[in-house]
Amino acid sequence: MSLHINEISDQEFRIAANRIQTAILPIGSLEQHGEHLPVSTDSLIIDHISTKVASEIQAFKLPVLSYGISYEHTPMFNLSLQSSTLLAALTDICCSLLEQKMKTIIILNGHHGNAGILPYVSQAVGEKVSRDPNIYILNYWQLMSDQFDHAGKVETSLLLAIAPDMVQMEKAKANSNNLQKSRITYAAFGNSPGSFPRLTGNGVWGDPSKANAEKGFELLVEIIRNIKSVLFELI
Repeated sequence: MSLHINEISDQEFRIAANRIQTAILPIGSLEQHGEHLPVSTDSLIIDHISTKVASEIQAFKLPVLSYGISYEHTPMFNLSLQSSTLLAALTDICCSLLEQKMKTIIILNGHHGNAGILPYVSQAVGEKVSRDPNIYILNYWQLMSDQFDHAGKVETSLLLAIAPDMVQMEKAKANSNNLQKSRITYAAFGNSPGSFPRLTGNGVWGDPSKANAEKGFELLVEIIRNIKSVLFELI
């Protein structure tokens, strides 16, 4: 059973909180994903995954936090928070959840650019509360066998499985720079402001033309299964 925390009353929350003391907070982004995917792609994917996981482990699910750190896509579309702003927002949300008697908070991240700041959330919360917070961070792409991309085969397949009406496959194009940039190159400066358009040309990492819904459903099963396995060891 999962409870979408934004859909229940105060009384319903307090009754459910007697038996459910874990909360899942999905975090995504609003940024370009090529010509064929919506700017909300990261948020849509992680919101879907979080809903499924929360239902299977019996946890409260919070609304997805759609604003992340996406300056690497400048001058292409992105609505970004500064790292300090995102850290402050997540810290405040976690402190509030702890005040509401939650014992464990799971932050499920759907955007690579957020990953650098997330390990500091637990430390920041620990400085504000009197007990050690049980806050865990999971990046969903680290829990699948396929290599992660951006608006390529993986993300496009996931969205074809989750929200096919929002995918415009006729506009799907691979990396326009046609350069074989290594993962090490991307790791070195992939999150620097403006780096992504320089790397990819058109804002796509990978080849979305190879995507299909069947692949997306397979990935979702794998991701959700692996997230559950990790969480059952933690909580």
